[in-house]
Amino acid sequence: MARHGRKITHAAHVKRSTQGTSNELSFSVLDAARESLEDGGRRDAGRGRPRGRTRASSAGRGGGALSKLGAIPLFTLGRHRKTMATPERERGLMLPGGTFVSTEGDRDTALTSGPVNSSARAGLGRATATGLPASRTARESSWQAPAEEVARRKTLRKRRRLAVVAAGTAAVLAAAAFLGTMGYSLIQAQKALRGDLSAALGDIQRADEAIIPMDELIAARINDGVDKGDAEAIATDWEALQPQIDQALVDLDAARRDVEAVQSKLVDARDKEAANRALVAANARVNMIGAGRELMAEAVPARRAQQAAQTAWEKTLEGDGLARDAAAALSSMTKDTVNQSMALSEQALAAFTAARDGLESAAELYPNADYTAFVSYLNLRIDAQYAAIASDKAYLARDKTAMTEQNTRYNELDAQAAEAARALEGDPTGIVGPLYAAAAKDKAAAYSSERLQAGDADAFLRDYLGSLGK
Repeated sequence: MARHGRKITHAAHVKRSTQGTSNELSFSVLDAARESLEDGGRRDAGRGRPRGRTRASSAGRGGGALSKLGAIPLFTLGRHRKTMATPERERGLMLPGGTFVSTEGDRDTALTSGPVNSSARAGLGRATATGLPASRTARESSWQAPAEEVARRKTLRKRRRLAVVAAGTAAVLAAAAFLGTMGYSLIQAQKALRGDLSAALGDIQRADEAIIPMDELIAARINDGVDKGDAEAIATDWEALQPQIDQALVDLDAARRDVEAVQSKLVDARDKEAANRALVAANARVNMIGAGRELMAEAVPARRAQQAAQTAWEKTLEGDGLARDAAAALSSMTKDTVNQSMALSEQALAAFTAARDGLESAAELYPNADYTAFVSYLNLRIDAQYAAIASDKAYLARDKTAMTEQNTRYNELDAQAAEAARALEGDPTGIVGPLYAAAAKDKAAAYSSERLQAGDADAFLRDYLGSLGK
């Protein structure tokens, strides 16, 4: 108990020695001193450690009193420091002379209009004993803002926040409006481009008014070759279609320019694909016209030559039959039979002559075809008929010498014609077909390839136009 009382006295001595000198020792040191007085002996005994060095105060700072702090290890306080209590500012009044008077219950002071009495000074001493000088407490009290100023500042901060929010909202709305305007403009621009693309597709469709009938004529020449169809009708129809084909080329050229103008500006993938397919469709049609014209340039004369050769062969067979009938009529030589034989020979002559002229015309129409051997054969048959007719006329004139000479000449020419016929390979109708097939093969393949590409592109474009209409 005596030692405990000494510790209390020591702690009180510390406070008295440091009254008004809070800067010489920190509050943590004072708190530590009190803690050490209460349980320092018990902690030291448990740890068995010697106390650390103490800091002795100078004589000018109350050396005798401060020397009792030597038992407190100042540099080891942090390891056992409790939560440090923050000093509370005392409530009180500031006197006109700058003196602070506490108004707390346990520190009542008397306030008079005269000089400060001793109890006031005692209150002042208690106030300063906490480590807060009166001047410092007064300064801290003077820094408190009035309630009106606090409210004004809160209002300003609120207004600033509202202004920031309003500015942000306005910026967002402006950006949204801008993006909306840009989006609407983009949509309208794409719609206009899509309309230009549709107009280009309309030009392609208009070109088909000539391409479809052209395709029918060309398909017939590819499928039928040179053996079918009236040659003159085919040639007439093809020539009549040329102005329309020329106009189709103009439309297709315009369509390609229009598609190329919008192709790079389109955004939608399907629109871009439609533009690509439109170019394929237009280019394929242009190439179809080129290949088709080359093919028809081969097919029309080939068909004409083939038809002329067919007619010539028919006339050849007709003349051969008439010549045989004329020879058979002379089985009995009478005036009537001779007249009949002569008439038949004249008909045979006309048929052979027509056949020869037809082959010569066919050779002019299709120079690749060679009808020389058949023309030579027909010339022999024609000369033989001339000899037969002359022999018949000599018999009717009772000119036996002339009759014998012309009859001998007929037999020689007929034998030569028979020899020439045995040397012929086939008939004249088989000459043009193989030649045309070889010449038109590449042209027909090119036309068919372009036609297939146009068909594939058309299938996509039909679906695309259908989707625009929905």
